[in-house]
Amino acid sequence: MFGRRVPPHIVFASSVALAVLCAVLAFLAAQSQSWVWAAVAAVLAVWFTVDAFRSFVWAQAKKRLDAEQATQNRHR
Repeated sequence: MFGRRVPPHIVFASSVALAVLCAVLAFLAAQSQSWVWAAVAAVLAVWFTVDAFRSFVWAQAKKRLDAEQATQNRHR
């Protein structure tokens, strides 16, 4: 576990799940007029959404890089 990165698709899936959970919690907190908890949950939802987007971009970049390396290896 230490010294190894988590695969981007695992980060993407967990970030999406946590973003949805935080968004639901923010909505429920806003419904109960608990504004501090609604704001905290909304900030966390945005945080996890951005994290999911970044991991998706990383996964696409890795696929593109792997494809380029595969075509270069075929031409050698």
